[in-house]
Amino acid sequence: MADRQYTASAYTIDFVNHSVLLVYNVKLKKWLQPGGHIKDSELEMPWDAAVRETKEETGVDIQIIGPIFHGRYQPVAVEHYTNSVGDMIDMQYLAIPVTDSKNIKDNVIWQDIFTIDFNSNVSEEIREDIKTLYRQYNHTK
Repeated sequence: MADRQYTASAYTIDFVNHSVLLVYNVKLKKWLQPGGHIKDSELEMPWDAAVRETKEETGVDIQIIGPIFHGRYQPVAVEHYTNSVGDMIDMQYLAIPVTDSKNIKDNVIWQDIFTIDFNSNVSEEIREDIKTLYRQYNHTK
C-alpha cells in the first residue's frame, strides 16, 4: 500500500447566493470540494493549504471562517479516503469567497445548494455535508 498522504480542502459556501464551490475530479468522475496536498516541506498549516489549493484549482480567493479554537482554525471534518488517487487523510474547512466569484475556471461550478440533490455527480455524503454546513453557519437569513 502507498504511503498515507495528508490533504486539506474547503467547503466554500456563498451564503448570499446559496451556492457551494465545486471542482470536477476527472480521476474520480465526480464533483468535489477543492483541495489538495499539504506542503510538508514548507511546514504549511492545513487551513493555509485549503486556501492555496482552492485558489489554484478554481481561481477563487477564499477565507476560512471557522470554527476557531485557541486562535487556530479547526476542520469541520477529517475524512479518510482510499481510492484510485491514494490513501489520504483530508482535513476539511469551511470558507467563504472573498473575491468576485463569477471568475472561475472551466472545470468549476457554483452549485445551488437548494438543487444539489439533483446533481448525481456529487456524492450523497458531500451533498449532506454541504447542506448541514449551510444550515449551521448561514447567518444571512
